[in-house]
Amino acid sequence: MSDSKPDDRAADPGAVLFYGLVALLAFAPLFRAGNRPLPLLVMELAALALLVWRFWAPSPEGQPLSRPAWIFLVLLFLLPLAQLLPVPLDFWAGLPGRAFYAEALRQVDAGSAAGGGRAVSLIPAVTETAWLAVLPPLAVFLAAIHLTGQRLLRLVLVFLGIATVQALLGLIQYGDGPNSVFRFGNFSMGDSASGTYISRNHLAGLLEMALPVGLALLAATVGHGRPSHAGGGRGRRGRTFRQWLARFSVARINQAAVFGAAAIAILLGLIFTRSRAGVGLAMLGILLCTLMFSHRLGGRNAYGLMGTFTAVGVGLASLIGLAPVWTRFTLEDPLEDGRWKVFDATVQAIGEFFPLGSGAGTFEAVMRRFHPADFPGVTINRAHNDYLEWLLEFGLMAGVLIAVWLLFYARQWGRIWGRGDWTPLRFAQAGAGIALGLMMLHSLGDFNLRIPANAVFAAFLAAVFFHRPPEEERRRSVRRRGTVGEREPSAAPIPPENQANPFAD
Repeated sequence: MSDSKPDDRAADPGAVLFYGLVALLAFAPLFRAGNRPLPLLVMELAALALLVWRFWAPSPEGQPLSRPAWIFLVLLFLLPLAQLLPVPLDFWAGLPGRAFYAEALRQVDAGSAAGGGRAVSLIPAVTETAWLAVLPPLAVFLAAIHLTGQRLLRLVLVFLGIATVQALLGLIQYGDGPNSVFRFGNFSMGDSASGTYISRNHLAGLLEMALPVGLALLAATVGHGRPSHAGGGRGRRGRTFRQWLARFSVARINQAAVFGAAAIAILLGLIFTRSRAGVGLAMLGILLCTLMFSHRLGGRNAYGLMGTFTAVGVGLASLIGLAPVWTRFTLEDPLEDGRWKVFDATVQAIGEFFPLGSGAGTFEAVMRRFHPADFPGVTINRAHNDYLEWLLEFGLMAGVLIAVWLLFYARQWGRIWGRGDWTPLRFAQAGAGIALGLMMLHSLGDFNLRIPANAVFAAFLAAVFFHRPPEEERRRSVRRRGTVGEREPSAAPIPPENQANPFAD
């Protein structure tokens, strides 16, 4: 017939979300990792388009978020917006930390009315900018978690490819020298790899998130596959040898080789960033992946005890090899000694503005007032500790959201670790969970999550990590059917006169 059905891909809302996410993830690190006004504006417009499509044309294949998750996301989005609400100047002056600035405002504008309105934030313009910067990671999370497991796994491969390209670019930069044309004008990193990022530490942040994901997919691929049971007349020795050969099909070897090469490239790129925190967290990531995946190679421990011992040996050998690299090859942070002074000043500022905070994006302006006297000649634009910076800008609500996030994170590990087959998606989820843990640790001494590209990648990995496993989705659907009384009818009992076999002797 000539009137065939329309193209399913064109009518599939999930396909639009998938390709939109591919474009956004690929664009995020290209221009200084989005840490410039124009690329950040492009990311925000793309995120707005994703959000509109996500809610205007919802896919029936997506999974709904729980009510606590929605509350968390709404608070995360509305918190900067709430700091833009106007309040009377006299009331504003009585808020924690505002009296000093209120007196300065009255001296500058002596004719201002006492009842004039002013936003809760110290600097409303930068708070509005910070609020808009939340759009890309929020859109990526909401769009990615709405995808099916198969599409989400493909998107994980896209993320792994982006990280591999950045690692290879960093290796080229290191080999070509500090004046390499491949640095694209960013000559401040000297002889360290930085990719398309401004700072080597932020490239290390991306690579340390990608390394556990690559190792997870490698563990999922090695030896995965069910042996053939044809020719059952052979003995046990023949069946075992044939099963062993079946695990080394060309497709499986190619997949394992690709994931192994990607993991090696990412690790080398991370080493040549010469970031002490990055290399140290990579060692921790390798250790965690070894402990988690060594007895699950291929999803069902395909190689038995010998495979487990081999995987543990390779992991420990990698750690031993990275130990001298961490101590000799990496560079110390020039601000290492002054970082504790910045922490102390930030804590002092937190106490001044607690519990409301100073306003999103106001950290640099606030720290001019609390700048350490014995730390001259330096502009403190970041706390180098995301948690302290959030507490300063958002106050008590930041602490509440951080605690809730940690509860969600710990609970999801229990779900992933539960019973069921370890499919490639579950391996990817475990790798994403390790990656998020490494980023949370790195945020104690850096501001990776303030870089738009890394914030987008972390949000994507959070969507992978919190994606509901198929086993749990089936259990939830069974419970929903049971709640509305749609249980399958039970079999009717067999009458006694029909239980005897009339043809039996």
